[in-house]
Formats: sequence, structure tokens, C-alpha cells
Amino acid sequence: MKVSIQALKEKVLEGIKNLGYIDEDAQVIADVLLYAQLRGNNQGITKIATGGIPKSSDVKKFEVVSKNKCGALLSGGHSMVSSVKAAEMAVELAAEHGVGIVGLNHTSSSSGAIGYFSRKIAQAGYIGFVCVGNGAFAFVAPHGSAEPRLGTNPFSYSFPYDGGEVVFDSATSAIAYFGVVEAKLKGEKLPKDIGFDKAGNPSSDPAEVLGGSVTTFADYKGFGLSLFVQLLGGPFSMAGIPGFNESDGAGTFVMALEPSLLAGKDEFLKRSTELVQSMKSAKPLAGQEVLLPGEKGDRKIKAVENAGEIEVADAIWNELVTFVEKTSHDA
Repeated sequence: MKVSIQALKEKVLEGIKNLGYIDEDAQVIADVLLYAQLRGNNQGITKIATGGIPKSSDVKKFEVVSKNKCGALLSGGHSMVSSVKAAEMAVELAAEHGVGIVGLNHTSSSSGAIGYFSRKIAQAGYIGFVCVGNGAFAFVAPHGSAEPRLGTNPFSYSFPYDGGEVVFDSATSAIAYFGVVEAKLKGEKLPKDIGFDKAGNPSSDPAEVLGGSVTTFADYKGFGLSLFVQLLGGPFSMAGIPGFNESDGAGTFVMALEPSLLAGKDEFLKRSTELVQSMKSAKPLAGQEVLLPGEKGDRKIKAVENAGEIEVADAIWNELVTFVEKTSHDA
């Protein structure tokens, strides 16, 4: 169904406030969810009614655990809110020292579309990298197994060029967890050969797969990258992993690099722009177009904002409305 952008924003914010979030924290969570929803990303509004956004009372208090010359360790808070703080702190450290590295742990909530955070780093003029280890959450099987031992472990990089930012954002799993949730809500089947039921049998039924596991993307290559993300968002950030240190929660790793660190900012922007132009000038295949990472989503969000409305699956919108009505009554 078509939903006005204004109605969507109001309903999303209402649902978040019904979970106990207020003021700036509520708005940050709403912004992250809407960033995904308006771009056609499955990290959007489905999270509100399906447990992706926990009650504020279940969230550990945010604190700065330690800070040194170019690094900081943060803990607690809602993952989306704390990740914004982590990105801001990484930029501050990079501005002073050339490199800013921030780890975040003790979060048990979904981080959402992490391109939102790495984009903020690039918009500030820095090279960004963000990745998330999902703590105790195990849904992804190592290559060669059907047993879930990894999170969906997303990563995102970003860099500025003369004209904008390139922002890549992807789970290292063949499909994000909430992509499976959305498929179940919509009554759709999953692609073949990416999911298993709880007995380890291949399945394209999202209900069965939610009780089982999915593969990494690109077989062993995705597994290798997922393991790297798990290392940075787990042990390095002093966060948990499935089966070990689970009480330390999920973890986020954020890095910002000052482009002038090696050759000067102007020279970097010149060369990064040349790189972008080289990609965009490649002769496209018939009926196709060369799109930079993030460009498709940028176009979609611009189109829906210009139209003032967006297409939302009936099941997803109805679920949100029902949740808001129920939680408003409970409150």
C-alpha cells in the first residue's frame, strides 16, 4: 500500500516512544530505521514490532569505558544511538591524530543499517569503516556447515569524493535476518541454497530457516569476511560471541581515517574523484548501468521524498499499526 512519508515518520516515532525512548534517543532510532526503509533496505520499520528494538528499560546505561590517544572503548546504550556517538568520537579522534578507532560493547539491540553511521563519517570528510558482531546471536553457519555459529555480521565502508560519498553496506550472510523476517511476513519463499532448517536440511521456507541458519554470501569468501567482522566486533571490542562472553553483548567497531594522513586531503579528493569517475565511465552492459555502492538507495530515497509517499507491504504496515495501537493502550 502507499503510505505518506509524514504518516510513516509519525507512526515510527510513536512506536519507538511506546518502547520507552524519548527526546534525542527516540529521534535517532527513528532516523536510522527510516533511512533504511526509504532506501528499500530490510533493516527498517519491521524491527519495531518484532523485537529488533528492545524496551528502553532493557538497555544498559551508556558509558565511556576508556580513551587513549586515538582509540576509545564505549559500552551500553541502544546500539543505534551509541553507534552515532561512536562515529562522532571516531571523527574527533581522527581530526586530532589522523586515525580514530572506537569499540562498542554491551549492546543487545539491532544496529540497523550501519551505512547510516559510516555515511556520517564520510560526510564529515573522513574515510569510514563500521562493522558489527552480533554478540550471542547465532544465525549464520560457517562455510561447510549448517550449524549457526556467527551473526549476520554487517560491515560498511565510506569515503568522500568531490560530489558526494560512496557508501557500501552489506551483511556478510547471504541474507540479513530481518530479510528472512520480512519474507515470512510477506508470505514469500527464500532463494534456494542459502537457508537450512533446524535439522540442517536445505530449506527456502523462511519460517523453517528462522529456526535454523543461513549461509554466508559467496561461500568461503563471505565466511572469511564474516570471521573478520566477528573478530573486530567481538574480541577486539570486548563484546561477546556465540558461546563465549555472551554477557558482554553485541559489539560495534568504528574507524575513521583522516584523508590528509598520507598525501594531503586535496590530493586524496582529486584521486578518489578520479576513481569514481573511472567506474562511472565504464561502458555498461546492454540494459544495465554502472551504479556506485549506495547510489541505488540514494536515488530511491530522493524519489520517495519527492513523491511524498512510499510503497510499504500491507503486512509490514499493518503489523506496525497494530503494535502502536496495542502498546499505546498498554501504556
